[in-house]
Amino acid sequence: MPDRFDADDVARLRAALARIARQLDRQTRGASLTRTSASVLATLARRGPLRPGELADIEGVHQTMLSRMVGRLTELGLVERTPDPADARAVLVAVTEAGGELDRRLRAERTRLLAEHLAALSDTDATRLMSALPALEALAAALSPTTSTRSDPPRPPSSAFHPPKQEHHR
Repeated sequence: MPDRFDADDVARLRAALARIARQLDRQTRGASLTRTSASVLATLARRGPLRPGELADIEGVHQTMLSRMVGRLTELGLVERTPDPADARAVLVAVTEAGGELDRRLRAERTRLLAEHLAALSDTDATRLMSALPALEALAAALSPTTSTRSDPPRPPSSAFHPPKQEHHR
């Protein structure tokens, strides 16, 4: 670990991010989806149809486990397997209309829940958190095992909370 980062602070950051993700997940995904199957659904909704091997790589799961998840999501009517037009021997996994609707609802619920909790923070804490958003986005991109489909650089937060301009005195 680079010397400029205290190991305890890095551990605190990791734990805080994990707690936030778990709480948002637990409070929004419902009983029908596991955390991993909700992630598979979100990946397909965001990226479009994918081959099972590619989807397993993105999700970081073994293909056998992914096959079971896709089977369960198919039973629920949330995804479907279709022939790959580029290779008749292969299949693509794609989100269905019902799966896309569920993904949109889950995203909206998570956004609403997070916004409620952000609104309860002090202005100082909210400003500090929003000013860290570009760095958090850059960290998320750096941790991504696959190349992002977005080529846009992280953008500054668009919320009403902007950090005050720092004056430099010489």
